Amino acid sequence: MKRWQIVGTLVLGVAVWCWGLSGPAWSQGRGQGFRSCPYTPYMCPLKADCKPFDESGKVVQVLAETLEDSMYPGMAIVVDTKTQGRVHVHLGPAWYLERQEFHLKPGDEVRVKGVCEKKDGKTNVIAYELTHGDFVLHLRDAQGRPHWEAWRKR
Repeated sequence: MKRWQIVGTLVLGVAVWCWGLSGPAWSQGRGQGFRSCPYTPYMCPLKADCKPFDESGKVVQVLAETLEDSMYPGMAIVVDTKTQGRVHVHLGPAWYLERQEFHLKPGDEVRVKGVCEKKDGKTNVIAYELTHGDFVLHLRDAQGRPHWEAWRKR
């Protein structure tokens, strides 16, 4: 009887030891590793008086841009509208748009809803919603907070 207690204790000890070693590897999820959140809470980069924007037009150019040095690269488009002319539209971070299986190319007809400012004769838009054909891409909520932020204030 004593021999089975020793063997059982030994097997249990080895199992706990193996579980302790494999725990950190399993806790990372899909091999992506841990990284602290590099994002700061969203602040609207538009500095002037913001006005609502709701226009349709053709995509002239698809751009990669960064609004601030601390941000990851984002995606923007230049849209040729009938009433406002060429408008620069910031959509959001490239990693977020890639996960939405989101593809645009010059010549695509889109409808942009967002908030805009006019500065030095140019119109800059931060998009809330982008419609392309039958598909709608929701980027921000009614308060302008991005959907890619994890925490929201009430």
